[in-house]
Amino acid sequence: MVKFAVIGMGPIGSMHVDNLMAGKIPEAEIVCACEQRPVTDPKYSGLKIYGDLDGMLASGGFDAVIVATPSFTHLPFAKKCLAAGYHTLVEKPIALCTADAIELQNFAKKCGKTCAIMLNQRTTPIYARIKELVDSGEIGKINRISWTMSNWYRPDIYFASSTWRGTWKGEAGGALINQSIHNIDIWAWIFGMPKSLRAWCKYGKYHDIEVEDEVVCHMDMPDGASAVFTTSTGEYPGANRLVIAGDKAFVVAEGGKLSIVRFVGTTLSEYTKNTLYMFGSPETEEDVEEFFGSGEQHVGVIKNFVEALSGKGKLDFDASQGELSLELANAMLLSSWTNSDVNFPLDHALYKKLLEEKMASSKLRDNPRQNAIVDFKKSFK
Repeated sequence: MVKFAVIGMGPIGSMHVDNLMAGKIPEAEIVCACEQRPVTDPKYSGLKIYGDLDGMLASGGFDAVIVATPSFTHLPFAKKCLAAGYHTLVEKPIALCTADAIELQNFAKKCGKTCAIMLNQRTTPIYARIKELVDSGEIGKINRISWTMSNWYRPDIYFASSTWRGTWKGEAGGALINQSIHNIDIWAWIFGMPKSLRAWCKYGKYHDIEVEDEVVCHMDMPDGASAVFTTSTGEYPGANRLVIAGDKAFVVAEGGKLSIVRFVGTTLSEYTKNTLYMFGSPETEEDVEEFFGSGEQHVGVIKNFVEALSGKGKLDFDASQGELSLELANAMLLSSWTNSDVNFPLDHALYKKLLEEKMASSKLRDNPRQNAIVDFKKSFK
């Protein structure tokens, strides 16, 4: 039985506590939590809750910690947990920049402890199916990728609810680092990293915030594919539409449905070269696969973490996996800041220097609206 402590009892942290208390993760149990604000919900009356992180870590009695606090605390809190001798699972993003993500990975190795990242979207069935199609070669050589992910709409109250939201000092980014980091992770997981990219970001276009709330990015992929990623927190209802144009198939994922149009008896490139018909088109057959539900999500990641700690399975969500999406998001911001193309691997030192300059002039909110109503299910699509 792996015993857990949870740091932070906001919407995310309390969800982890609830799942552990409900026994949703076999061979795992919740021992205690840490939260500075008063926790008044009677369902937690039997749970030991510390107001001080150092005190909780010194108390012992658990094996692993879940860090579910604001983004800027992820690195220092994770390092504290690892140094205290605990395996650590960190909510996204793993850190605020890739340089810090690499530092955390090295620190975990030095401590001899496992450090993992909450990449819950990888458990979504439709994304797992798309990865299967790409990895198996069923789509063939990919010529173009387009993902419009603009259904991350947030009203102003979302940012006004906490001092740190929507600021460089608190989040080190906006739509890329907080919301679409999930989708950027899926991108890197399925398609890999680009050779270079050029991004255009709008800062505070829809909200009274310092950070980006609209992004359009063009990527040049290693195999020659052209790719475009678009995201926004200011559109409603927005869209979640992924298009993959391949040599063997044309794939569209939208609204829980996956359309796979396969070319019959030929590839598209072969048909293009050999057809004698000026306005001809290849014969195709379409399959539409429908997906219901979003999979195990956070529960699935914690299950895998527990299995790895117990020696019963391979860790699929190692901290190094969190570095991929962070590097992509950092590169998009760097491209926007410098008004130029960015090549990979990213210049980590330059990015961190420019980010620290922005954080130095950033201001946390003075009067957060603590009466904000949080509907967790609507907030995490």
